[in-house]
Parts: sequence; C-alpha cells; structure tokens
Amino acid sequence: MKPRLVRLDRTVRAVALWGGGLMLVGLMGLTVVDVVLRYLFNSPVFGARDVAKLMLLILVAFSVAYSARTGGQISIEVFTRMMGPRVLRWTEVFVRFVAAAMLLVLTWRLWYSGQNAGRFGEASLALQIPFKPFYFILAVGMLLYALVLIAEIPLCWRSRATGSTSSSI
Repeated sequence: MKPRLVRLDRTVRAVALWGGGLMLVGLMGLTVVDVVLRYLFNSPVFGARDVAKLMLLILVAFSVAYSARTGGQISIEVFTRMMGPRVLRWTEVFVRFVAAAMLLVLTWRLWYSGQNAGRFGEASLALQIPFKPFYFILAVGMLLYALVLIAEIPLCWRSRATGSTSSSI
C-alpha cells in the first residue's frame, strides 16, 4: 500500500477512534446522568437533548470516513456476479469518482452554510449553542470521506481490495 494511503488510514482512524470515541463516551455519560436525575429527582439536565444531538452529529461526522475505509457501510452487490472484472473495475472507479465529487460539493456547501449560520445567529433551542462550528465539523468529516474515496480510486483501477484488508487499519 502506498505511503499516502497509509497516512490517510492513520489520520482517519485517529479522528474516528479518538473524536468519535470521546463523543460516544460523553453521549453515554450525559444520557445516564439525565435519566438518573429525571427518574430519581424529577429534575432532568436542562438542555441535554440539545447537547446530545450535537454530540451525535460530531460522532457521525468523525466516523463516516472510517466506516467507508474499513468497508463498514452497506453495499449492494446485485449485478457484480453478472459483470466481468473489467466492467466491475470501471464501475467501482466511476462510483467512487461521482461520490467523491458529490462529497466535495457537500463539503463546500457545509462550509458556506457554517459561515451563514454564524452571520445569522443559528443556534440550538434550549441552550442557544451556535451551529457554526458544527457545520465546519461536518464539512471536515465529509472532506475526509471524499479523500478516502479519492485515495481508493487507484486501488480500484488496479483492482485491489479497498476495504479492511489493509494492515494499517
């Protein structure tokens, strides 16, 4: 595997495991504290839903690229048995190219929306947490996903496995 792909694997893994893992632990802790306070003392944590939604958003943004790189996402292989290896290779390259292009557009629009959210003061309902940084976090997560797809295009072209068979993951 090329050093560039190894570096990308390490980056995606670090972001997913540390960022996503911390968000998951924080989300679990917040939920446990909120439920205990609600049922024992009839006093839930104010704004817990706002914080939980934003933590879940961060968790997904950090984990989507790792899931794609390790083959953890759903793929439908209805026609692959009917295709020859050459057609399958072209299809894999085309799908990754189109998906990467769409994700790059999504990254740009999320970044732009984050700038607008800051100007317009978009925030959560209960705690008034500004949405601006969360748009940027989502943009970075989608950019990582696009980079994963772009890095896998040469592997698909040479018809090598792109999933979790790599030794660095």
